[in-house]
Amino acid sequence: MPRLSPYAGFRGAASARVSPPRGRILSSPVSPVRRSLVSLLWVLVLLASVLPAAPQNAPDTQEIVVRAYTFRYQQASEALPMIYPLLSPRGAVELQPSGNTLVIRDTVAAIRKLMPVLKAYDHRARDLRLEIYVVRASRTTVSPQVQHSDLPEELTKRLRGMLAFDNFEKQAQAQLAGVEGQSVMYELGPEYKVSFRFGTLSDDRRVKLSNFRISRRLEGRQELDLLHANLTLSANHTTSLGLAPSESSPEALMLVLTLRDGGGARR
Repeated sequence: MPRLSPYAGFRGAASARVSPPRGRILSSPVSPVRRSLVSLLWVLVLLASVLPAAPQNAPDTQEIVVRAYTFRYQQASEALPMIYPLLSPRGAVELQPSGNTLVIRDTVAAIRKLMPVLKAYDHRARDLRLEIYVVRASRTTVSPQVQHSDLPEELTKRLRGMLAFDNFEKQAQAQLAGVEGQSVMYELGPEYKVSFRFGTLSDDRRVKLSNFRISRRLEGRQELDLLHANLTLSANHTTSLGLAPSESSPEALMLVLTLRDGGGARR
């Protein structure tokens, strides 16, 4: 039997022999510096694919822009005291009462801080309640001293702790309910009348009573204003105002106000 050659072809075909390649593969040496540069380029390519692209045309935070905000629920004029401290030295604000709108001109950075404050302030009107007492306060001038009060016991203790009066006689009383932004006018008994407008409950739990006016009318005399001012009250705190010729007067007419938060917004 003939022996098969490792390089023999198929039967009937001419035999073919595979010859090993002649010569050798040339290689060029790579310097350490070039190898480091190539590695650095690969690192840069990988970083470029991972890091986010820089924003295009990012606005300058010190650029002056103009923004208008129209209030849906609150009065734009009531927001002014809150806005002024937030303006930058280059800022300005304009009130447009007819559209209940504030137009603010300021830097981009300042506007970014202002807008969330305005949106949080412009909420649906919340319930408020004002408890009001008109009290005649006096000092005891006879001995032995006799103390009298027809006010609630807790309120009497509070007034005696703050004021140099012994006796408190209630002249009129009312609990006036309303909502933020509502105007109120009420007859306090036969002699007194009160009017004001509820402001907005701020983040520090204070409410401004705008154009607060209490007057007294006696038979046969012209109505007399006892107090006409803007008042700011803290929620769930009692404020007392004394109306007297001087601090040493033996008598005074006291106005005792307590603001209550209704605890929710009207729908």
